Amino acid sequence: MSRTLAITASLNTDEGLWIYRGSQFIKRLFEGDLTHTILKHHPGVPNMWLTGSGMLANCWLNNFFSGFLGVDLSPDIGTCLNLEQFPINLYIIPRLVQAVVTSACMVCIYLFIRRLLGQAIAFCTIIILLLEPFFLAYQRFITTDALQADFAILAVLLFLLYLQKDGKRKFVLASGIFLGLATAAKITALFLLPAIAIIIGLIELGVWQEAFPSRGWKQQLRGFQLWLATILVTFILIFPAMWVSPGYVLDRIRDGVLQESDRGFLFFLGQLTHSPGILFYPLVLVYRLSPILQVGLVATSLVLLIPKLRCRQKNTPAIAAIALIAVWVILILSASDNKIDRYINLCLPMLAILAAAGWLEIMAGVTVWLNKLSLSREKIREWGCLMIFALQLVLLFPYHPHYLTYYNPLFGGAVAAQNIFMIGQGEGLEQAAQWLNQSLNVKEIKVASWYSRYFSSYFHGQVLPIDKRIPSGIQPWTRANRVVFYKNQLQRQLPEPKMLAYFAKQQPLYTVRLQNIDYAWVYPGPLALAEDVKRIQFPLSLSFGEQVRLLGYDLNKTKISTNDELIVTFYWQFLAPPPADVSIKISLRDRQNHISNFSSTPLIDGYVFPENITAGTTIRDVHKLKISPTTSPQHYQLQVEGFSFNKGQVIGEVEVVK
Repeated sequence: MSRTLAITASLNTDEGLWIYRGSQFIKRLFEGDLTHTILKHHPGVPNMWLTGSGMLANCWLNNFFSGFLGVDLSPDIGTCLNLEQFPINLYIIPRLVQAVVTSACMVCIYLFIRRLLGQAIAFCTIIILLLEPFFLAYQRFITTDALQADFAILAVLLFLLYLQKDGKRKFVLASGIFLGLATAAKITALFLLPAIAIIIGLIELGVWQEAFPSRGWKQQLRGFQLWLATILVTFILIFPAMWVSPGYVLDRIRDGVLQESDRGFLFFLGQLTHSPGILFYPLVLVYRLSPILQVGLVATSLVLLIPKLRCRQKNTPAIAAIALIAVWVILILSASDNKIDRYINLCLPMLAILAAAGWLEIMAGVTVWLNKLSLSREKIREWGCLMIFALQLVLLFPYHPHYLTYYNPLFGGAVAAQNIFMIGQGEGLEQAAQWLNQSLNVKEIKVASWYSRYFSSYFHGQVLPIDKRIPSGIQPWTRANRVVFYKNQLQRQLPEPKMLAYFAKQQPLYTVRLQNIDYAWVYPGPLALAEDVKRIQFPLSLSFGEQVRLLGYDLNKTKISTNDELIVTFYWQFLAPPPADVSIKISLRDRQNHISNFSSTPLIDGYVFPENITAGTTIRDVHKLKISPTTSPQHYQLQVEGFSFNKGQVIGEVEVVK
């Protein structure tokens, strides 16, 4: 249920990429182009099988029930799978397919934990995991993180079952299959290999003998080799590109991993950085985990570190082994320069198991304390699990369906987190799109947006990209009627501070606010709409030569203080392309006809090429005039000069006050 409620709400920024890759994956399978079924270094193969199959189902449904999806798709399957943009309705079936698979994984996780650690820990783990906000958020997304995490924990549990006294070879084979699937989802699942090798070494050195008996180095090595072989065979079998071009695939994965490790453009502790430091993942655990999970982890840590408590825990060896793997993964992640909070999904199920064990220890302590009430241990566990469920549900509910907006409220929530982490992975942009969809003639409106692929799934008009890097030539956003900015874009000052500063001095038309912080802003773009012209604060009709007419202007203030900034927004109607060296000069003239303040800046701060402006275009052009501290308080005439018309024209009046 939690994976399918509000199924069209809040896409993740990577989902558009994976539904595209999945569609291309299936299309290339049909075409026999197996070599190019690798589309990314992750490599995300299980995701592409699932999302591609979901998209194929969309195409078939459209052929059998035209109009059922509310999307105009080609009846030709190859053309249908070759889409570049995916309306939100096309995500429903791929997300449902993912929900079925991840839900089945949750059932298997419960069954394997019950066999390894007992029913109480298994039940408590599932309660925590199903309602853990950050984990649930990614379980809903058709990205690589969910399947990697689910398959990896299944592999770990099965391998620990194999290491037990009566462990059978089928467990190591099943573990290898699941880790092969996890690796095919995301190559970083291989981080588990050294941790498993360390556990085997500790067992053979005599540690945890009561749960994991020594089998001798040769037998352990044979089991480990069988496991590695199963991982490799599974990886090859599920990945068509490996059938024909294994060398090409491995080169793509290596090159991609190296390139991603130098990602850059990150934000941490209020600063731009290319490499968040060693504090990153500890702070992620503080802010991204729920208090329930954190309390359980603290309790388990005390049990493992205090000998007296450790002796009471019958599952200490298995719990210690899981803790070792989780700590190892976090250490490896911390060693990389490329740090993103979602990478901890790989060890979140392990942390949930540890937290469940901790809560059972807390319940055991409560049992001793309440012994005089004659309550049975089983009864206290039932009430304890019910309490955990209720607390997790109460904590989760305010974040539905934007679970990624969760940051631990005990540490200031999102308001505090925005000064530490990059905020936002797409959530909130759909609300900006829905607001814009209410506009008249929305299909004719051009909107430039951060995460444009995501935005286009919701917006009914035309979408232009705002990319991390400034493209050469004309900037796409200069041709937009509206411009949408996003929280992490502003945190990282992308694509460049100058462009953001141009809009920062303006008032947004609409702001998306989630969990008490602003996530997205909609600004009027350089190309004015008819409704913008109708709302001009001071309408005019002044000619500036034969090429340009000033339709009017807006002021942020008509009464302004010294040392303040006057923001003037002009609406220029072009009758012909203006000269390339256009500069707009604005000034204040006092009663004695003296200029006291002056500024000269290019059209749209130099981002447009005036000679490319077509006749009939109305440009919304924003300029800033700094009022000098020495300016005398009085009424001033606002004068503008520009284009080939060299004489300044008075367009209004501004009052300067102290």
